Amino acid sequence: MAQLVGIDALLRRATPARPLDFKAEVPCPVKNRFQAVYEEFLADQLESNQRRYYSFVPSMCGEHVDDPGAVRDVAAATKPDQLPQVAIDSATGRYASPPVIERFAKAGAFKSVVDLTSVPFLDAASFTDPLGAYNVIAVNPEVLLIDRKVLGDRPVPTSLNDLLDPIYADSISIGDSHHAIGTRFLTWVHLTHGEAGLNAIDRNIVTALNGPTTARTAGHGDSAAIYLAPWVFAQGAVKPGRLEIVWPSDGALCNLLLAIVRADLDPANQPLVDFATSAALGEVFASSHFPSTMPGVRNVLPEGVSVQWAGWDHLLSGRQVELDAELVVRFAKYHHDNSC
Repeated sequence: MAQLVGIDALLRRATPARPLDFKAEVPCPVKNRFQAVYEEFLADQLESNQRRYYSFVPSMCGEHVDDPGAVRDVAAATKPDQLPQVAIDSATGRYASPPVIERFAKAGAFKSVVDLTSVPFLDAASFTDPLGAYNVIAVNPEVLLIDRKVLGDRPVPTSLNDLLDPIYADSISIGDSHHAIGTRFLTWVHLTHGEAGLNAIDRNIVTALNGPTTARTAGHGDSAAIYLAPWVFAQGAVKPGRLEIVWPSDGALCNLLLAIVRADLDPANQPLVDFATSAALGEVFASSHFPSTMPGVRNVLPEGVSVQWAGWDHLLSGRQVELDAELVVRFAKYHHDNSC
């Protein structure tokens, strides 16, 4: 009788025959489109130069398996040649974990392949990695979704700083994940306003929801007047006269989507770098509400808006891991076991 083995078990047991040429972890809302454009790239490479790439590009959302020996376990690598030659991951992913930063990013194992100086919606100096290890190819911004009915006669907040005003007590829904409270906004509060800011926002938070749940439930009750939500989900929830998007005037907080390229890149894998930094892939991100930094891409951003983030000093310090643990415990009362 054939033995059935679960997908998680297979991933935990999987040990690649050789290091991957390419590995990509992209946000769930864009996975299918990413997979499609990558398959087009592979078909073109096979036809033009008979090149096949050894890659790991999951197209479905689900549990991340980072157990030792698993394909996704880049943090367990001890030598650069154990890592994929080219990768795409987020700034909250395993490639930006303290072990990878210390062993590889700070040791010069990765190289710079993008130039952000002409990107209009971000400050190039703030988003360019001083180590030259991480390349920002797109961002996932978080905007304010305002429920006019629940807000009532209170003023519409126009900035992140406004959210600390006591006029919004018990009125704000912040981001959440499937397993714990989201910490992006709380980290910003901690870094910019310290303990007083955390106390203020604790007074103003009423709940925490992930993006899909916000898109489904906002405007159908009175649980919150202001929702912090990824733009990709907030834009699908807009209801004229009831729910409207406000882009923070001080810049929308964002997560970064990164391309990571080994400094010892095999020339045969240069097409993978070209793909990761291409306008074609940039268009996929941009049209999915993940603004792209690639030249020639038509982003659908409102005029004059900008994004911000915690910065490289904070990310490369490794302090986020400890801060996450503190914030998750402190604000756990707002977390719900919500799912997509």
